Amino acid sequence: MLTKIYKLFVLIFILLAFAFAANAQNTTEIVAPNGQRRAVAGKDRTRNDEEIVLYSPDYYRKKPTFKNGVDVYVVGGKVSVIQDRAGAVYIQNKPDPGAISVGKDGFVLSANGAARKWILANLKVGDEVKISEIKEVKNANGEVAPASLIPCFAGAYYRKAVSSFDAWTGIVGIVKLGTPKVDESRLSEKDKQPLDNFSVYVGGRAGDKEIDAGLTWGFTKDEQGNMSKRRNTWRPFWRNETWSNAPAEKQFYWYPGDVVQMAVIVAGPGKLRLVIADATPQPKRVFQVEFDAKTFAPNVPRQFKRVNAIDQFGNEGKPVQPTKAEVTGAEWLQTFLMRGAGADAKQIPMDKTRFTDMRCPNGSNIVVNVTDAAKGAEKIDVFGTPKK
Repeated sequence: MLTKIYKLFVLIFILLAFAFAANAQNTTEIVAPNGQRRAVAGKDRTRNDEEIVLYSPDYYRKKPTFKNGVDVYVVGGKVSVIQDRAGAVYIQNKPDPGAISVGKDGFVLSANGAARKWILANLKVGDEVKISEIKEVKNANGEVAPASLIPCFAGAYYRKAVSSFDAWTGIVGIVKLGTPKVDESRLSEKDKQPLDNFSVYVGGRAGDKEIDAGLTWGFTKDEQGNMSKRRNTWRPFWRNETWSNAPAEKQFYWYPGDVVQMAVIVAGPGKLRLVIADATPQPKRVFQVEFDAKTFAPNVPRQFKRVNAIDQFGNEGKPVQPTKAEVTGAEWLQTFLMRGAGADAKQIPMDKTRFTDMRCPNGSNIVVNVTDAAKGAEKIDVFGTPKK
């Protein structure tokens, strides 16, 4: 079996021969007076959901933050002003107090979501604030250890296995595709299509950008070009700045029970390559595409993932909607994280020591049966309504 899997991965390595290496860089964190710590997601850029971003006074004046967070002005190492704009607008129903009037010195911390709550719980005016480098915990192989816990992102039912931020250059897996079942009581009033959909994919994150790429449950076209009435096949997709799909052609259709190779790998500075192919020695169906991923630049730590999900249309970032939709029978037979470039790239098993196990919105919606822990092999079923 191992020999067979090795042969299957040879094809992936040929297709991905021009991967580029990445070097990890240090990140920073806030240290509150009570000893609590929180990572800083970036500096002088747009603040995204659930993040704390640090701003220089000059950048903050030119590009002030939005009203959906809290801003903290730190001067001389101490908190000078805390402006909870989200609290004023969305909780107290008061006018937006606006951005803080800052001087030439110090810096501003701006936070949203859970990060905002952390700021309000751990900092007050007059407190000393330290910004320090995060001390990375590494294993015996020199790899950064994965986080023990990562908060769920609202809006879908999913199981995600996600690596640490490190010098990874890609992820490669073999997966048996699951069987989706829609909730016929949850249909769009406009077109009577299900409001739930399904996906199995890989991807990654570098800087402030998340990339998803793999297979989504989609429509087919017949030989006359007529679109199917319902989604009925697994089709390649990728999402960077926009959402893209492979052409609706027979050569790019996969079905429940099919076993496929799936990979996303760094193809150059600011570039990723997606490859999906039959998991056979001579695959008949192969799809690959190279696309922009600007934050996947040299010297930027990367995180890679694999995901099984029930998605909900128009619900991203919101609490999940109750549904009886489910997708069952999926099985990851093996997954590798990539380290290094081209012919020198190493394939490292994505076992349980190399990923954070996320079951969202909670564990009762996800059933995982480990089949080979050393290879990260497991069967995964996702249920909108937990099975008793």
